[in-house]
Amino acid sequence: MKKTILQIIPFAIVALLFSCQKPIVSDTEIAAAVDSAAIVVDSMPLTVNNKWEYHQSTDKMTSKAVKFAQIMSNESLDLEFPYEGTNFGRLTLRKKDGLDIYLSIDKGQISGGYDNNYISVRFDEEKPIKFSYTEPQDGSSDLIFIDNGVKFLSKLKKSKKTLISLPLYQAGNQILEFNTVDLKW
Repeated sequence: MKKTILQIIPFAIVALLFSCQKPIVSDTEIAAAVDSAAIVVDSMPLTVNNKWEYHQSTDKMTSKAVKFAQIMSNESLDLEFPYEGTNFGRLTLRKKDGLDIYLSIDKGQISGGYDNNYISVRFDEEKPIKFSYTEPQDGSSDLIFIDNGVKFLSKLKKSKKTLISLPLYQAGNQILEFNTVDLKW
């Protein structure tokens, strides 16, 4: 879907240029028309309708199966330099020795601070619930592990839509929306 949208954009710009009633004659007018088309395209929110993806691997140390379910957010985050551009979130369930639920983003830093490692989660039309989170041991800042995974999973299985508000470094709290219907876990 994302590739299709990106392939359509150049055709939309060309169509916009050729659909103008006034002929474009100067380089300045051409540049202005292209800039206008680019602004329109940039201001359009990048939205997708995703479904759960499942896969399984084998842990080499234990030879045990590791199961995953993952879904990408419906919309890209809106972050400033140096994290601007397409930036989706991913909600992942992992069953290894126990249950891990983690949230990752393509670019940026999830940053709640030392005493504020909480996210707000809204399942369907319910009131938002606060979940604490744990940062990864490797220190990476684009991923968090959601604590109380059993409660989170219980709510997630029943929901069609899940909103997660997470604190981002120099970008405040932003909301990721996931179509979580039909989770088979």
